[in-house]
Amino acid sequence: MIRSTLVFALVFATLATLDAQAGAAGVCDPHIRSTEAGLLATLADGARVSPTLRRLIDRLNASDVVVYLMFDRAATATLAGHTSLLTTAAGRRYLRVSIDRRSGGCRLAGILGHELQHAVEIAECPAVTDEAGLILLYQRIGFRSGGIAADCFDSAGAILAGRIIEREVAARYREFTGAGR
Repeated sequence: MIRSTLVFALVFATLATLDAQAGAAGVCDPHIRSTEAGLLATLADGARVSPTLRRLIDRLNASDVVVYLMFDRAATATLAGHTSLLTTAAGRRYLRVSIDRRSGGCRLAGILGHELQHAVEIAECPAVTDEAGLILLYQRIGFRSGGIAADCFDSAGAILAGRIIEREVAARYREFTGAGR
């Protein structure tokens, strides 16, 4: 789901400061970031077994988009995740991906893939620098999803990516969970 918001300005300012400090210290500059160990572990384990998830991560790392992943309780029972455009600054576009914390395992990997596909869709459209640009993009490539707000959209590409990633992870579940190591 896509929803524009600037509610997280304070969090963003703090993260942007940390980003600048990391860059100055020569630390790796990943485009997908989180303070949630569970999301980072699922992302790493999923990327190891899912070529589709790995490609999404690679595309984002090569883009001007930075994605912040976080757990959040879904606003509705049917909303497992959503992507929001936070802001554009210093040649980068910052997104927030919220995932329902009740998700886990293969399903969580699929939801992450679904939302990262949205991030790639945004990354591939340089005109998306604000809420109006985001809405125009999804009016063109997606459809209204009837989510938590009037400006909630989805796309066939994100739905397909999530399903493929969930299947790829399930097919290699023992490796995904570390049981095969």
